[in-house]
Amino acid sequence: MIALIEQYPQLISLGMVLILMMSLLWLIQHLLIRYGKRLLGFISRGELWLREHIARLPLMIRLQHKYPALFGFIAQRFARGHFSGLILTVLTLLNIYILALFAGLVEDVVNADSIVTTDLFVSQHMSVLQDSSIVPAFIFITSLGSTPITCLIILLTAILCAVVRQPYVLVGLLISTIGSTAFAFLSKMAFHRARPIDILLMEHTYSFPSGHATVSIALYGFFAYIAIRFSTHFVRQVRILSLTILLCLLIGLSRIVLNEHYLSDVMGGFLVGTLWLTIAISMMEWLTAQGKINWRIAWSAPQRYMVWCSIITVLITTFVYATVYQFPLLG
Repeated sequence: MIALIEQYPQLISLGMVLILMMSLLWLIQHLLIRYGKRLLGFISRGELWLREHIARLPLMIRLQHKYPALFGFIAQRFARGHFSGLILTVLTLLNIYILALFAGLVEDVVNADSIVTTDLFVSQHMSVLQDSSIVPAFIFITSLGSTPITCLIILLTAILCAVVRQPYVLVGLLISTIGSTAFAFLSKMAFHRARPIDILLMEHTYSFPSGHATVSIALYGFFAYIAIRFSTHFVRQVRILSLTILLCLLIGLSRIVLNEHYLSDVMGGFLVGTLWLTIAISMMEWLTAQGKINWRIAWSAPQRYMVWCSIITVLITTFVYATVYQFPLLG
């Protein structure tokens, strides 16, 4: 066993990362399925108790009488039952937090902090795998985040939205994908970070942030959101979320394994994708509050077949794209 580890340390490290990642996701999924509803109920009851307790405080009562307009405005920001209340507040705070994380990551990359040392170490570690048999699998995975496949998915989604008569879903999808792609492109042009030296597939754009990592969150994360919204089964919702997180992590990992990006590039891409996904979800919730989207439609059997046919079409097209276009780019 020790001899095997010494002979293939990179493969062993990659295998351990994959096992740890899938085990952690399985554990989180198991805990959510078992305790998720109880936890949500506990949080809801706790939030109501806290709201009532704070409202009875003498300080809050004095503020309410002294500054009624300001107090009313703040109270509305935490009100439940409408989009401009607690929902918008949580989404706004989440966006601010993501922007702060992205700004911190940019500062570390620009100032050549310890994260750059980690980037170089991981890149050198992965460059040894260029002749490994796992490369074709990761080329297929990385192709799921390519521009042609993204455009195909958007086209198929547009057709499905027309069939189920929910055209406003496309608004959120376009905001998430186009917004995140434009933001990532502008960031690449702003930072001009060179890609790793031992790049496996020829690329001509800059490195930070990773476009594939960005679109994986923005695109597949949005599909997870609408699938969860359309579903009424809690266990199915949790499994959809778990599979989507796994897919996004695999796409991000593929960029590192193929040495297309540094680790911080992928982290930055995930943050950018999450930022625009949150913005798109905010738009979807606003449209829902306006009555533009109906999440409780009854899906007929032909419509369900269309969804599965679309998924199969994407997988087959991705395989063809990887074989015809990606493999010839191998350096």
